[in-house]
Amino acid sequence: MNMSERESLQHAAPPVFILSCERSGSTLLRYIVDTHEQICCPGQLYLGQLCRDLHTTIFYSLGQTLGTASEEERGRTIAAEVRRVVDELMSKYAQAKGKRMWCDKTTLNLQHLKILDAVFPDAKCICLYRHSMDVVYSSIECSRLGFMPELAPYVQKNPENIVAAMVENWIDKTGKLLAFEREHQERCFRIKYEDVVLNPTETLRRMFTFLNLEWSDTLIDAIFTAPHDPGSGDRKILFSKKIEQSSLGKGSTLPHEDIPTDLLGEMNRLLEELNYPTVGADWGKTRSPYLPAASETGGGEILVTTVEEIFERHFPKLLRKRKEDLRAMNGVCKFVVSGEGGGVWTLRFAAANWSIAAEDADADCTVEATADILLDLVNGKLNAVAAFDQGKLYVTGDFELANNIGQLLFGG
Repeated sequence: MNMSERESLQHAAPPVFILSCERSGSTLLRYIVDTHEQICCPGQLYLGQLCRDLHTTIFYSLGQTLGTASEEERGRTIAAEVRRVVDELMSKYAQAKGKRMWCDKTTLNLQHLKILDAVFPDAKCICLYRHSMDVVYSSIECSRLGFMPELAPYVQKNPENIVAAMVENWIDKTGKLLAFEREHQERCFRIKYEDVVLNPTETLRRMFTFLNLEWSDTLIDAIFTAPHDPGSGDRKILFSKKIEQSSLGKGSTLPHEDIPTDLLGEMNRLLEELNYPTVGADWGKTRSPYLPAASETGGGEILVTTVEEIFERHFPKLLRKRKEDLRAMNGVCKFVVSGEGGGVWTLRFAAANWSIAAEDADADCTVEATADILLDLVNGKLNAVAAFDQGKLYVTGDFELANNIGQLLFGG
């Protein structure tokens, strides 16, 4: 490697990892990422496994020549050497593709988070989730000719109850991913398969903003026409012409009564943390099973009846629940509400701190709506993006800040 190539590596953008359980839409997301003109995302590369094996090789070779180095120093040296080898390979691949960043979407990387974190402490991670029952359904559906190697251990453990086996698979991997996300909030972006499918433009715009990449609405139209390198993953995408919604909610047809009580409780705990509908007696009967649950109810109930209640009770309660989501939120947003019970309220965000005041003040962004529209947004009767597109919601000023606040207050 010549000097210019070494300098290029030193100034390369941090790598990106799509982390998810199997059957969560990672192949679709890798196609989406790979379509962007500045980042490449090939098929599964198993970089976590590669880093583990390289670490072993270097530890018993170069690592043994480090003399009196402490174990901590030895570990840093070995991790840096693993990084150099992988960076050289992947940077050359990205350059050959005419791009400046690379991404790996291997689902098995969830088994190697510790080594990946040591080797790539600056990596950005897209944490992809999907409702457990849809993952279970898809896992069973794709296993008619044999279970994927990643799923086989769970089937071997519980061969007489495949639904329970797939639930345990989802619990184990979702739990690992959530724990990693909590520990590395500044480097992680949470995204849901359901949001990608139902609201791709807004969801993907936010994701690419997190990656410091410019968004273009034309990207969605190019996902299935742009060339993508072959690789393992969901093969259905090879026959897709657009982002489909047909797979949403199929998990509602599964007999949840077959799930043991302990697994059901743990699954529902994780679903609640992700703000998904939980699974109970009414599963699949009274509400769409794939849509985010209403934040304060079991779904479909009226949360608030007056505008004043929104700012005095609902928003404060919501912000207290989502304190972790506020860490990167900074700025001032003003709500101007017309109609019955309307007024002006100012919301201030600074790291994890926030305040709401019934006052008119200078703001970074301003959101305008009628009282009826705001109540519909809060009560889940109207999507914020749809309201904006239909001219029912007006935003001025810092649009990105308004988007982030809108996701916080009205999103899943």
